[in-house]
Amino acid sequence: MLTQQRCDNTDSGNEPGSIGKLFNEYNNAPLTEAHFQEIVARKISGCAQEVAYEVLFRPGKLCLSVEGFYANLHQKELLNLSLEQLHQLAAIDYRHLDVLALAGHKIARLFINIEARIISSLEAELVWLKETLKQQEVELVVEITERLSAKIATTAFASIAKLHDFGVKFALDDFEPKGDLRRHWINTACVDYIKLILPRGFEKSEKVRLDFIDYIYQLKNQAQVKVIVEKVETLEQFLAMELVPYDGLQGYLFSQPEKLAQIELHRHAFV
Repeated sequence: MLTQQRCDNTDSGNEPGSIGKLFNEYNNAPLTEAHFQEIVARKISGCAQEVAYEVLFRPGKLCLSVEGFYANLHQKELLNLSLEQLHQLAAIDYRHLDVLALAGHKIARLFINIEARIISSLEAELVWLKETLKQQEVELVVEITERLSAKIATTAFASIAKLHDFGVKFALDDFEPKGDLRRHWINTACVDYIKLILPRGFEKSEKVRLDFIDYIYQLKNQAQVKVIVEKVETLEQFLAMELVPYDGLQGYLFSQPEKLAQIELHRHAFV
């Protein structure tokens, strides 16, 4: 019912993009496939803890970059695809997934990516998904992607503030220290997580490490946010993280994105 409501409110002037047509004609393959990647908490106590996952909806059969795929979808096409993805997530029984990890055995938090340009059309569905997941004791965190224009920043944030009042948690994905249009949102108390990409040369350069550490402290002094560092790919990078005040890590060192049917949380918890 919510899906029909929102689809009816979509601007019918936006025609579907060529990417969607191409995928639909390619052996009836799905536009995207859900992959899950673990986010590892900094502190693991003696007791098993709950596990957090980011859900990555990646393009299906064709070899397109994720960024290019989503950036080239027209408004209506992106909205319809996002609605389909949200309903896929709502249909999963997370309590009976095969979960086995040193970090824990219960999926308790899901991070999902939403494009800022359509969030105002997804308000009802996101509240519905939050409540649906809550019934399974799973918390929803909506990651607002970096694909944002100045034209839609104000409208997008109005929806974020409204949804946050309804209990939806938010993260800023791939946040950039300089020039990020989402930087003004941090002081509003509507942002719960900030995800930073590990800077190039981090494990080799002391200056890069110190600048990164200082920047995270600045963020934490600015607002009560948790910082997740992405793209931690090597043991050398992880060992260099000792003094970084992060709250979580994500990267191929800990977990490679896996399709839902293949999920088995057997990764070692390094932190």
